[in-house]
Amino acid sequence: MSRRRGEFEHRTSIFEGAFRAWSHLGGLDPTDLENKTAAELDPLTNPLEEDLRLLNGKGVKGNSAENKEAAGGSGDDGGGNGVNEEGQDGGSNSAATPGVFSGKRREYPYEPLPRSGLSHPFVQAILSPWLGPDADQDAIQLGLTTLRTWWQHRRKGESGSAVAALGTDKMRGVVEGYTRHFFNLAHCLVTNDKEQPPRTLNTKMREVEKL
Repeated sequence: MSRRRGEFEHRTSIFEGAFRAWSHLGGLDPTDLENKTAAELDPLTNPLEEDLRLLNGKGVKGNSAENKEAAGGSGDDGGGNGVNEEGQDGGSNSAATPGVFSGKRREYPYEPLPRSGLSHPFVQAILSPWLGPDADQDAIQLGLTTLRTWWQHRRKGESGSAVAALGTDKMRGVVEGYTRHFFNLAHCLVTNDKEQPPRTLNTKMREVEKL
């Protein structure tokens, strides 16, 4: 494996795990968040079978990376790493039938990153394992820009290059590990530290408060 390929897999597995965790948290019911443990709400063992964000046609557009590959396209930009000059993964724009699953792949509705950016511990936690402990301020700011751009493009679905890079048994395990790690962290930040939750969950929490 080339160093460039390894760096792409490393970064994308972190981002994808964080995206899935934040998406899952956003789809939870506030009462479940209050009454159940993180283990009981785990995105891997207790996925959202009826996600209203998908059933209502909102959130992520369908993942059609497999369709692009079947048509002879990889979703790559021709550079071999699926990242264009702005550091963004090329997503797919084709919409699949709304639902929790698209073929055999689970769909994760889009939840925006916290608006507070680096002030939010969840964003810091995403950048930390990618950039490492010695990253200077310029590297961190560039990393934040890359993360935000990737996150926006992930809204359209996983890119073909990301599906290929993370499709092995080893990398699927890595992504699942990051998903669980980031969910447990986000759950703690929202329930214990009262940090800003994902947008959809925040809306539901405000509705509950009005009752």
